[in-house]
Amino acid sequence: MHRVASKLLVVVFIIIAAFYLDFKLDLFPAAAESEEVAVVDESNKLESLEQQIAKQFQARAEHFSVTYTGDKQELSGKLTDVIRAALSHDDYSAYILESYIYTIRSWGNKSTIALEARYRETPAQTAVVDREVAKALQEIIEPGMNDHEKIKAIHDWIVSHVEYDQTLKHYTAYDAIKLGETVCQGYSLLGYKMLKEAGITVLIAEGTVNTGEHAWNMVQLDGVWYHLDLTWDDPVGVSASGNNASSDASKPNKSTIRYNYYLKTDAELRADHQWTKTYPVATAAYADTIRELEKQGNSAERNRFSKLKLELGLHWLEPEFTVSSSEQLNQVIQSALDSRTASLEFRYEDADQFPAALKAAFESVKVAVGYRASYEPYAGNDSLIVRIQLEYAR
Repeated sequence: MHRVASKLLVVVFIIIAAFYLDFKLDLFPAAAESEEVAVVDESNKLESLEQQIAKQFQARAEHFSVTYTGDKQELSGKLTDVIRAALSHDDYSAYILESYIYTIRSWGNKSTIALEARYRETPAQTAVVDREVAKALQEIIEPGMNDHEKIKAIHDWIVSHVEYDQTLKHYTAYDAIKLGETVCQGYSLLGYKMLKEAGITVLIAEGTVNTGEHAWNMVQLDGVWYHLDLTWDDPVGVSASGNNASSDASKPNKSTIRYNYYLKTDAELRADHQWTKTYPVATAAYADTIRELEKQGNSAERNRFSKLKLELGLHWLEPEFTVSSSEQLNQVIQSALDSRTASLEFRYEDADQFPAALKAAFESVKVAVGYRASYEPYAGNDSLIVRIQLEYAR
């Protein structure tokens, strides 16, 4: 009788233990617990749990466990949100994470969370990225550069050294560095790494474009946020992304650096980018920012921003470089002919109407002159950058 009672107690113990076992999966089959265990005190609760998980992700841990003291049901219901919050601590770690799973095992108010993670980039590969980034920054960041100049230097370096991976197989900053090819995620990771190392506040944003999912960067400059899409400023990347960035009359050279998606507002980027996550609001037009900076500081500082404005092509937005109607186009061309100007460059605001307006303008002149015109879209809007070569009869 005593032996039967003992056996019944063992059965009851097993049933109770099974009742308190909680199991959770995310993305691929469960993994064994690691010997690496971090303890979360009850006083810290979910916030401390978030910190511990973030630390392990940033260390690129593949297997780790965290013990938690607190309500088991609350933990089970909120753990996915806690992990997402942990990943938000460092965008680089979040965007090289390929997948993860977790399990929860509880006994009373004590729980053990075991996680297994898979990453697209190994710690050794990230170390290579860090070395190459440090080397590149040493080459392109000059003493005394301000943050505006640093962002441009980093943008130009990435666009010049990386091409869009049309096989869609390479996703990391390591691929960008070692292979010179990656998709948008790799551009954004490399941009994040370089900008952060240069002291720029930066994040990775994600959303959709006409070809599907897409990633880009956001940067904070003088306390103001802007969007920065390195992939679509690369002519190869633009073509691969399905965005038509050149007119029939003139296509840019493969090596041309674009600034069509350089420090854009929410409204400007929403022309062909969409996102649903919450990101910092970007409302300040960078052209207006540069225009104001040209008026501040000493002469040397003002000249630096004027030079930057010219290099970025923002001068095309000024009235002296803008032609807004067919009537104004007629006046500009006639004035050039009167002074026998050899070439013209300007921004024409109505891209669709330009070919007809240009033809009509030259048909109306009284001077024997030939011309060659090339043009391309400006900054993703409805205007064109126009270049005209004039050839006069002798």
